[in-house]
Amino acid sequence: MKFLVVDDAASNRMLLKAYLVADGHSVVFAENGEIAIQVFKSEKPDIILMDILMPVMNGYDATMQIKEISGAEGKFIPVIFLTAMTTDEALQKCIAVGGDDFLGKPYNQTILSAKIEALNRLRKLYNTVKAQKDELALHHMQIKKEQSIARKVFDSIVSPGCLGAENIKIHISPMALFNGDLFLAAVPPTGGMYLLMGDFTGHGLAASLGALPVSDIFYAMTAKAYSIENIAREINNKMKKQLPTGMFLAACLIDFDINRNLCRVWNGGIPAAFFYAEKEKKLQAITSKHLPLGIIGDQGFNSEVDIFPLYAGDKCYLSTDGILEANNCNDEMFGIERFEKYIRQYPDKHTFIKKLLEGLDTFTDKAMQADDFTVMVAEFDPLSIKKMTPEISHQYSKQPSHWKFSFELAYDSLKKIDPIPLLNQLLSQMEHMEVYQSKISTILTELFINALDHGLLKLNSNIKSNAEGFIEYYQEREKRLASLKKGMITFILEHKPLNKGGELSITVKDTGEGFDLKVSESALQDNNKMSGRGIPLLKNLCDNVRYNKKGNRVYCQYTWNEE
Repeated sequence: MKFLVVDDAASNRMLLKAYLVADGHSVVFAENGEIAIQVFKSEKPDIILMDILMPVMNGYDATMQIKEISGAEGKFIPVIFLTAMTTDEALQKCIAVGGDDFLGKPYNQTILSAKIEALNRLRKLYNTVKAQKDELALHHMQIKKEQSIARKVFDSIVSPGCLGAENIKIHISPMALFNGDLFLAAVPPTGGMYLLMGDFTGHGLAASLGALPVSDIFYAMTAKAYSIENIAREINNKMKKQLPTGMFLAACLIDFDINRNLCRVWNGGIPAAFFYAEKEKKLQAITSKHLPLGIIGDQGFNSEVDIFPLYAGDKCYLSTDGILEANNCNDEMFGIERFEKYIRQYPDKHTFIKKLLEGLDTFTDKAMQADDFTVMVAEFDPLSIKKMTPEISHQYSKQPSHWKFSFELAYDSLKKIDPIPLLNQLLSQMEHMEVYQSKISTILTELFINALDHGLLKLNSNIKSNAEGFIEYYQEREKRLASLKKGMITFILEHKPLNKGGELSITVKDTGEGFDLKVSESALQDNNKMSGRGIPLLKNLCDNVRYNKKGNRVYCQYTWNEE
């Protein structure tokens, strides 16, 4: 090792050199503190023996500067003070200015060697720890860089939907770079909006891995107009098969149906879920009726949804359990009652989240969060939702073609299969049809619902005269569909090319007894009316709508022109 001996007495320097050289060390000298600093910078000694009382600069001041320099360089250079002073105050000051040990005069070679050996072990330990710390810091920096890249890729996969929509207000606060909470939003081709709020078991990277298959299924099935029940079922099957045991997703799926003015909700494990009816100023809890996704197989899966009549200004409030389970200093949880209280006091979507977070900070005294926080308010705003329907280019290289196909579903298939996504998928493969898929999908949906609800199930829309009747209608619909033992619905679609466009004719037949066609033409514009909107909507979208006398066969003509 290399030693720096700092002493204004030449005899002391020579004596210490003799001791050190005898133990196999090399030695450099300085006559005072100022020179010691210069020699320290140039010679880079391993240990310093520092006298205290010297001219120009004493040992205290020199040690403080040397320690500051070595500290800035991340090095530990032990300093042994050489002193004849034995008072407690003097020895205390040696330690206070950065000294690591002291050696009393006259010098004893055995004691000096023992102190050097002890400090050398400490120096080696420091260097080992520092090297490990630097390696960990470099490793951590590399991990953060890789996670940052992964996060950008992750976000581009998980968030291609309409999370920035005007009618959505959301706050996300993950514990780590990756989030175990999940929020997805997309617009189906039939119009309206689908939402999914989810909370995976755990948090961080491991919890967020499940978001990739979930978002893939959600966006792909939404684009084909599958119902939220089918989406929930498929996510459940995928998670059950692909993710490890014990990993599941508490989730709530919401469908804002802009055509029939209804809100459909599937809730599996989200405790803080509420529906607020703006017109009635009524707040209703959306109770979790199902297990989280990924726990049970398809055979035991329940796809039942809650259905609410929907008006402009109605809202859904959702939060993952991170907020509800936040604790204060008395180990009390924030809880569902406080969450509900903030909705009642501040129903506006912007004010609610702001006040909720302020209240949470006050409740926890801004303590560090112990889980991911996600809270969302989605407002039913028909105008802003309609604006989100994507525009598709009308430029094509091919001429429209002539095609025709038919599709039949018997009563047992109607209990299991939603034909609209299948028809949408087929139409999307036809040249030119994807441009008009939103309108065509809406037409097909209305035709199918009329044929099933009124043709085969014999339901009366007048039941939906109020909110209670609205719920009764859909409960009765599920009951009658489950007990249906006969019947058939047939779709016949034919497309003929025209000079600058094409003509799509859609015929839907059912084997039911028919239904009353006397529907007010003003029903489509009457937002206070909960029924009788289907046929006026068809007449609004189509060039020609013709029913037979019984009402169990309808022909619609939709003409499109290239722009």
